Amino acid sequence: MNTGTAAFLLAALIPPLIAAGEKPADPPMPPVEVRAKGVEWGPRTWTWEGVALVDDPANKERLFLGGRVGGAEFGTIGSWALAEDGKTWREMTFSSAVLDPLRARCQGARRAARDAVAAARSVYYAGMEREDEAAAVKAKPLRLCADAHKLAEEASKALEAVAAQGWEAAAVAQAKWVVREAPADLRNAQFGTPGRPALNDGVVDGLLLRMIERGGWSLDEAADCLANSPEARQDAAAAYDPENKCVVLFGGSHGDYVMSDTWVYDCTKKQWRQVWPKVSPAPRAMAAAAPRLAPGSFRWDETRKRLILSGGVTILDKMAYQQGFKPLPDDEWEFDAKAAEWTAVKGGPGVPPGTRIYRTIVPAYGPCWYDAAPRGDPKAVAAWLDSLKPNVWTEVPMQDRPCPERDWGTARYDPDRDQVYRWTGGHCADPSNVMSTYHPGINRWSIPYVPEIYGKGMSFNGRPDCLNHTYLHMAYDPVSKRLVCTSMGGTGVYDPDRREWDFSLDQPFNHHIYETCTVSTPQGVVVWTPGFFGTLDVKAKEWKKLPVNGKLPKSVTDGSALTYDSKRDAIWMLTFLGYQKPSGQIWRYEMKTGAMEALSPAGQETIGKAKGFDKEIRECVYLPRLDLVLVNNFVAGHQVAYDPAKNRWVLLGISKEADKGSGLGGVSLGLVCDTKRDLLWGLSSYKRIFVLKIDPKTLTVSDELPK
Repeated sequence: MNTGTAAFLLAALIPPLIAAGEKPADPPMPPVEVRAKGVEWGPRTWTWEGVALVDDPANKERLFLGGRVGGAEFGTIGSWALAEDGKTWREMTFSSAVLDPLRARCQGARRAARDAVAAARSVYYAGMEREDEAAAVKAKPLRLCADAHKLAEEASKALEAVAAQGWEAAAVAQAKWVVREAPADLRNAQFGTPGRPALNDGVVDGLLLRMIERGGWSLDEAADCLANSPEARQDAAAAYDPENKCVVLFGGSHGDYVMSDTWVYDCTKKQWRQVWPKVSPAPRAMAAAAPRLAPGSFRWDETRKRLILSGGVTILDKMAYQQGFKPLPDDEWEFDAKAAEWTAVKGGPGVPPGTRIYRTIVPAYGPCWYDAAPRGDPKAVAAWLDSLKPNVWTEVPMQDRPCPERDWGTARYDPDRDQVYRWTGGHCADPSNVMSTYHPGINRWSIPYVPEIYGKGMSFNGRPDCLNHTYLHMAYDPVSKRLVCTSMGGTGVYDPDRREWDFSLDQPFNHHIYETCTVSTPQGVVVWTPGFFGTLDVKAKEWKKLPVNGKLPKSVTDGSALTYDSKRDAIWMLTFLGYQKPSGQIWRYEMKTGAMEALSPAGQETIGKAKGFDKEIRECVYLPRLDLVLVNNFVAGHQVAYDPAKNRWVLLGISKEADKGSGLGGVSLGLVCDTKRDLLWGLSSYKRIFVLKIDPKTLTVSDELPK
């Protein structure tokens, strides 16, 4: 049977995903269990995004290569082949006795370097006294960097010693070249270079952090050289070459970077090999990464007897609302599968094979960009905070190198590390999944990793997305000292020490973008969402229901808030009757007994439904020293609070120094209580931060509207 007839039969048995004049259908899914997709209208089934589809006539299969499924723990379900019956799936898994152990060595060294740079950054941004900082540097960061250096040296030596044949020998040679600087970078970070101190001297600075970061990424790139088949990616270019009976795959997006690697699948042997031509097309992804942009194409040209690649998208070089890609300049490349070489027909000049373009081309997406800025002065910041006018929200001076716009979500304070987390996107906001971290002691921002932009659900690095509103989806867990974040793809647990996500897990509730709320309690993080009220046991990796004796109030879009009361061991819950339908009601949940009670506070009809408190409510914090629940709402120019002792709504003599665009009083503010300094921080949209020092002696409290 000739290849044309085989392709015809395959297309007939496995219907094409795009019919004439119709929108593309979702690709079928192999028998792999993934988590449900939590959305506003109830759980949904995830689709397979950005999978490259190619017919293999030699084996009468349709190949599903790469792609991302947001409900998979690491965003991928692998690559699969579907037989001509349209029912029988074969997972495309491979192994290499030569490459796999070498790859594992590089990955182990990479993880050690990640832990080392995270530990060093934690010290760098802590604002310690010089002697304390030196001791801290010589403890964990120096030890972890030494471990990473040792593992990198061992990986490099193993690459030198291995005997490989064929394409595996080429893979080893490429990995040697890529990883060559990693041991030196990690060694220099430990011991320094002539005339320059390093970790061993108790010093940490932006340059040393860059060395460790660079060494880690070199190891990461070397590990990809040693892969036995294409690694996780979406929107790769893939096409069938009938002359050589092979499928060629090029590039794709990893979320934090786009790739330019070239893979050839021998359909006869059912085996992949990576090739390293003299030059490659620029890194790119294809249509689904940015469907509104030029899709690009990869096709067989019968006249030229070559595969032709053109167009596609690459990393966007600026932060833009809900966008992460831009079209590539018009180009065209031929690939000769027999010679394993690319030739530029139009455009060029091309790049070395295996080149990546990282999101760090946007400065604010580069951790080292923040590290390189002058470090804040803790004494100067403390003096400025001491001089604050009491009972007035004051705008904080803009930071050197602030994080991108973060909006439509909360902020959470970490009392164990004295830092504030902002993980949120939404309207006119940063669409990446980065955990932006504010350091109040030095008025500085940092980020823990190169962020990803992809879509809803889990990334290939196991990080949940915050592409849309994240409202009250995260809270700090004092038990595990982790941050717990619910998302469409599952609950993610973030370790601030490692500056990375530890793991994610399925959640026994539908994650509702606007109505899922979390709060920190001594028992752990509590979630309040339609149909579920419970706490996460991080150690057991399990959500557990809490007893509710009484009627659980319903959380409402733009109309719910909650906070933990340490004096009463209770949770205060505020919620509207519906969207923009204020109730003025407040509920108390007792942690010990599970009792849930609506309290009908005094002022429910006056203050509780007054203008300024009638359209939205989302942020509140309990203030132990005042025994009040402060709410981020203003009525008649006064900030609203709830008085638990007298069960009443009150107006406080707290004003706003700046009003227009501040976010104070609205749902775009993240409100946190700084227990170390006895301050309140309000992290708003458009990079603005406000701070409040309350003086109880001069603070006015009234339960009546001003006349």
